[in-house]
Amino acid sequence: MVSFLTDTVVCGFSLYHILAYFLIYSCIGWCLEVIYAAATTGQLVNRGFLNGPVCPIYGFGMIIVLFALTPLQHSILLLYIGGVILPSALELVGGWALYKLYHTRWWDYSDFPFNIGGYICLEFCLLWGVGTLVVMRIVHPVVADLVALIPPFVGVILMCFLYAVYAVDVVATAIAASALADTLDTMEQLGDSIHAVSDAMTQLLGTTTLNADQKLDEGRLQFKLAAAEARDAAEKRPSARETLAAIRAKAAEASEAARRASEDARLNAAEAANAARLAAKGTAERAAELLQLEQLAAELQARSEEMQAQLLRTPRIVGPRRMLRAYPKLRHGKKLRTLPTLREMLHRAEQENKDDNKNTK
Repeated sequence: MVSFLTDTVVCGFSLYHILAYFLIYSCIGWCLEVIYAAATTGQLVNRGFLNGPVCPIYGFGMIIVLFALTPLQHSILLLYIGGVILPSALELVGGWALYKLYHTRWWDYSDFPFNIGGYICLEFCLLWGVGTLVVMRIVHPVVADLVALIPPFVGVILMCFLYAVYAVDVVATAIAASALADTLDTMEQLGDSIHAVSDAMTQLLGTTTLNADQKLDEGRLQFKLAAAEARDAAEKRPSARETLAAIRAKAAEASEAARRASEDARLNAAEAANAARLAAKGTAERAAELLQLEQLAAELQARSEEMQAQLLRTPRIVGPRRMLRAYPKLRHGKKLRTLPTLREMLHRAEQENKDDNKNTK
């Protein structure tokens, strides 16, 4: 096995060196992420996708850089351009693949200018070029010398152990990431359902109020029309004789209208009573629907809070809770309702733990 790894060559590097460099640069990348997070946030956080002190994307990125740019080491310009393009392309593909796999953006550059889908941005692309120059010219020669100092047999045994741990970590992280994605999906759906119920309640209340307002407005309109008609009639009949004649005519019309109304009232009394019952029934049904919607909203909210509490009870060092802390710009879903609430609860829980520890001491 040792001879196979040392004798098999890919792009000028033996499999033994490729596997060793992948582990080393995965660990170096993790260290850089932790240092960057500490410098920008003031907190020491495991920023790797995996639970262990490794960032696989740095290992893959460095292997690609070694394959493609080792022949260009003589040219700083070509080395820099390659360092801008290759790691940026890997970051773009990696971010897109993780989003398609887990429906989650584990990093997001949407707030940065000249970004592509939030997966990469110009500022960090240029920084990758600088980092590639430093690694290829300064860091990698030192790493290569250190690897050469370790006997291949010892190196193979050590890598077998480390890659076994690596594989277990990959499986555990994949399960945790899937669980986190499923939980966030469910919470997003609960949030959508809660908003839908709230909209339905608002619409139901608004319809009831609108019906009452319409009836009131109709009465007011009839009153205004009657007043206007009276004013017009007064203006058009200046003489007392004409006014008296008009009053008599109106009185006769009113008597006839009253007689017809009395007959219609007797004929339509049953229909009027039935209409009143239907109106009362409609009001009762709306009240029952409103009560059902309120109960449903309370149940959905309780379910959402229960899932949030379960997620926050997971360990801080491994699992979904660690991922929330590791990726402060992690985004999930289109409406982005869930994660801000979770992060606020997580921050509050951690602050309470700190206060409890202080009080204990």
